[in-house]
Amino acid sequence: MEAAPAPDAGDAGVRRVGAYILRRVVTSALLLALVSVLLFVVLRVLPGDPTIARVGSGQSIDPRVLDELRRDAGLDDPVLVQYGHWIGRMLLHGDFGSSFFNGLGVGTLIGQRIGATVELAVAGLVVGVALALPLALAPVLWPGKAWSRFVAAYTTLGTAAPPFVFGIIFILLFSVQLRWFPVRGYVAPGDDLLENLRLLVMPAVTLGITLSAPLIRYLRTSLEEALGAPYVRTARGKGASHRALVLRHALPNALLPALTALGVMVGSLLGGVVVVEVVFRWPGMGTLLVDAVSKRDYAVLQSGVLLVAAAFIVANLVVDVLYGVLDPRLRVDRGRA
Repeated sequence: MEAAPAPDAGDAGVRRVGAYILRRVVTSALLLALVSVLLFVVLRVLPGDPTIARVGSGQSIDPRVLDELRRDAGLDDPVLVQYGHWIGRMLLHGDFGSSFFNGLGVGTLIGQRIGATVELAVAGLVVGVALALPLALAPVLWPGKAWSRFVAAYTTLGTAAPPFVFGIIFILLFSVQLRWFPVRGYVAPGDDLLENLRLLVMPAVTLGITLSAPLIRYLRTSLEEALGAPYVRTARGKGASHRALVLRHALPNALLPALTALGVMVGSLLGGVVVVEVVFRWPGMGTLLVDAVSKRDYAVLQSGVLLVAAAFIVANLVVDVLYGVLDPRLRVDRGRA
């Protein structure tokens, strides 16, 4: 009698990974739904009335006009009814509503701004990683007090100072004094690529500095832990050079914890984009949301913030899934959990 074939370990691993990804997707969807509820309720609870902002607070207001404006905007309905209408239109028809002030569709307004924000966020992410990796490696590859002090000062300043401080310094130095870059503004890449890049340099570097500083801390901590691992000591005992120990053995394993930290930092990246866009007059989602806050434009504000929250949740989902897939130990542990 033939023995039953042993289960394929590869298929079992794929099933475990698939189940883990499904759990993370469901959790992320529930979290996004909770964010939408909290966002919608908080906006209605905060003091202020968009109808008064639309008519103008500095003039006498007829209560009948305000009641008519609230009724036309659906603001006189119960909060749960308003939330149901908003979510229903968004999920079933892709309709995010219309701005309370100019009547334009929120989807149109976001579509006009999202490209500039994505461009700035991607550029800031690239600059941040490009700064963090060599600055984290330099004190390890070339131990010395000078490098360590410089990197420590850089990380402390980059973590403590808000993005607008670096933005103002760059404007004063590179625009006003040296006249290397334009002060502010935006030109679409399709209109003038060279001018677009010149305008992108300072806001991207500003954003990159605030992202690179905490990332350097994570990388240096991970490198120090990896350099003390048994496999590194074994490689050192076999005669491997210090450079090979750092780049070949320690760095690949140190990048995994830094990958998770990078996903968490996407939230600060998106928050920094808002500040940087205002400083450099970059016409993206940040300036759109700031304008919506000042006017209490509910439709624009709740849809824009929900989109930012969705980007943050999706980025963390992707990083978490990649971390589980790339690290076999975590994949097995999560599969057994």
